[in-house]
Amino acid sequence: MLRCGVSKSTAVCRRMPVQIPRSIEEPPVRSQLAVIFLATASLLATSNHTHAVAESPGSHRGHAIPHEFRAVDTSLLMGSPDPLPLEAVPVFKQLEFKRPVELTFAPDGSNRIFVVEQRGVVRCFENRDDIDHSETFLDLTDVVSRAGNEEGMLGFAFHPKYADNGEIFVYYSIDPPKSIVSRFHVSAEDPNRIDRASEERLLEIPQPYRNHNGGSMRFGPDGYLYIGLGDGGKADDPHVNGQNLNTLLGSILRIDVDQKSRGKNYAIPSDNPFVNREGARDEIWAYGFRNNWRIAFDSQTGQLWTADVGQDRFEEVDRVERGGNYGWNIREGFHDFNINSPDLDADLIDPVAEYFRHEGQSITGGTVYRGSQIDNFAGHYFYADYLSGKVWALPTMDDHGNPVTKAVPRQVADTGLEIAAFGEDAQNEMYLCVFDGIYQLRKRSVDLTKIAESFPQKLSETRLFASVADHVPAPGVIPYEVNVPFWSDHSAKDRYIALPEAKSVKFYPKKGWEFPVGTVFIKTFWMHMDRVSQSDPRRLETRLMVHSPDGWQGYTYLYKDDGSEAVLLDGSKVLPLEIKTDEGLVTQPYYVPGRSECFACHTEKSGFALGPTTRQMNREMAYHGERVDQIAMLNRLNVFTEPVRKEHAPETEKFPDWGMGNFDRSGDSVNETQPLRDGVSQLARAWLEVNCAMCHQPDGIGPGKIDLRADTPLNKMQLLNTIPKQGQMTPPSGRLIAPGQPYLSELLIRAAHRDVRQMPPLATNQVSERAIEVLRRWIEQLDDADPKPSANE
Repeated sequence: MLRCGVSKSTAVCRRMPVQIPRSIEEPPVRSQLAVIFLATASLLATSNHTHAVAESPGSHRGHAIPHEFRAVDTSLLMGSPDPLPLEAVPVFKQLEFKRPVELTFAPDGSNRIFVVEQRGVVRCFENRDDIDHSETFLDLTDVVSRAGNEEGMLGFAFHPKYADNGEIFVYYSIDPPKSIVSRFHVSAEDPNRIDRASEERLLEIPQPYRNHNGGSMRFGPDGYLYIGLGDGGKADDPHVNGQNLNTLLGSILRIDVDQKSRGKNYAIPSDNPFVNREGARDEIWAYGFRNNWRIAFDSQTGQLWTADVGQDRFEEVDRVERGGNYGWNIREGFHDFNINSPDLDADLIDPVAEYFRHEGQSITGGTVYRGSQIDNFAGHYFYADYLSGKVWALPTMDDHGNPVTKAVPRQVADTGLEIAAFGEDAQNEMYLCVFDGIYQLRKRSVDLTKIAESFPQKLSETRLFASVADHVPAPGVIPYEVNVPFWSDHSAKDRYIALPEAKSVKFYPKKGWEFPVGTVFIKTFWMHMDRVSQSDPRRLETRLMVHSPDGWQGYTYLYKDDGSEAVLLDGSKVLPLEIKTDEGLVTQPYYVPGRSECFACHTEKSGFALGPTTRQMNREMAYHGERVDQIAMLNRLNVFTEPVRKEHAPETEKFPDWGMGNFDRSGDSVNETQPLRDGVSQLARAWLEVNCAMCHQPDGIGPGKIDLRADTPLNKMQLLNTIPKQGQMTPPSGRLIAPGQPYLSELLIRAAHRDVRQMPPLATNQVSERAIEVLRRWIEQLDDADPKPSANE
């Protein structure tokens, strides 16, 4: 795997002029790292070029700032090009459940359903939807610990010969922290009750912390019991349990419950991969897991599957093989977890699939579907995200009938539910355990083909442009600009908004504005193919952020070479652009993200629509011969639910003008390289909010407690003198921000880096030289107000 594209001893700031040695002491650091920023500082401090504008063909014809509101018909964009085929429907609606974490059936022909509640109760009932009562099969609430959110009764399995021996196996937490695997027998008098006195403890596993308990248990087709265990908890796997074969933690175990070895209430199968290996536990079947939640066997092929919950960035699905090492904490998903980690072991097994944290933050492993209710999905592995409620399915076999080792999953439902587990009944039908009840996935009663076919496949079909070829928006479409554009690898953006009705936008002085269903934000990306003179602009893509009845959706239309039309993009794409620079003609790979990747930045916490805030919109815009105060313009157009008075948008609620990133529509000049002005602190804080705070804010998807919003007091940002986590690109004495020492500040170095642990993490291959200079100057002028190092958990 590439790590900065060079040897292990050196990290490269890609497309920056020098390499950064890691193993250097503090005095040389400043002199050697300073070279990185020398050219940038010189350029931004002295350059004051003004270039002639290169207008887009016809962009000034047929469109002007509206003088009265006109609704735009956005109805064609309210559907979907790829409608989700399934939806979650509640079942067993007359029963109530408290935090169900497991659903299964007894292999005895009774057609009963068994539901495990995390508090320590197993309930059973007949498998019919009109059932109105259940029996308490097992109650361990008097011994089960729920001190930690992830503790409780977490696993339950019937012996394959339950009809003959009446044995069940339970995994639960006790206090002090310990995981127990026990055998019980069913009562001889009542088939709906377990004999508590029959408990026989097979395993007692000390837990260093109260999270990452795993706990899923399944009997394999070989008759052995498989048990999933997390790494013991806390961040970063502090005891390195994931890669330690001398502990049961961070592994999937395989034991024989029908035999007993000396000193154990179970036996070790002789073909377990680490039997008799020095320094290894015989019980381990596979290892390198953070918190495998949950494990499942394909009832047809016998293949074992699991999902492993990630820490900061990636969730993964694993196809489990005998003796496999699945990488934690060397990596997370397909990616290095620690930028300073050693070379990857060639024997690490890749996940079958992964997703970034914008899709969700806690994967829930499911099952390979072998039922009959939802056709077209037989043989697909289903999994979900506990926090987002999204559900995916991926094929387990390729077109030739071979097991897949890497697959492209398809999102099949967006439930909005906290899905804690999947389950199966005796008919192989699938269930979802949700903390408010039990659900099933069913086919949606809509014509999916018709919905997909009606969605605009060309930009001209959206009704948003009077002329796509000339890039002339439709009447009623409102132009706007922002003070600090998001960095997108030197591209400039042409922005518009289409509203379905007047008096529909809720204005807020500080937080993001609220927009009605039917709103469409239009953003066209241009690249100046001559970066020396800021000329020869080429249209690359137009992205739409659509507020549909199902929530915010993102779509990208990619332009043909002649610019005559743009076609809806399915997936992502890299465009090799030949650009004239001061260093000659260079090929710049320009990344066009896929639909779901848009929401790595357009997060729920940020309000999805990022640009339209008072601080961003509070500016004057020049548009084809007219100049106008944007908020006054919108107020005049009557778009706000209540009129906005001047005191609602004072000068204090305004970001400084970044000076580049908006596509020039003034007809006068472009100042892409204007020098830095006063107010470096304001510029730095604004840039961090725009480019980073969508993840790094309270309850955001970013790791730790970092808060990069512009109005957060400096001493509450969790940056000053904070020790970086997951490895450092700075020397050991480096901090997230070392006041007065930019070259020992991890924030600056990662912003100047492109590869593992780059910031921002997605959809950028180029470093913002202007941002690096602003951040450098800001950090340099900071006082060391908090000299004591702190850890960023």
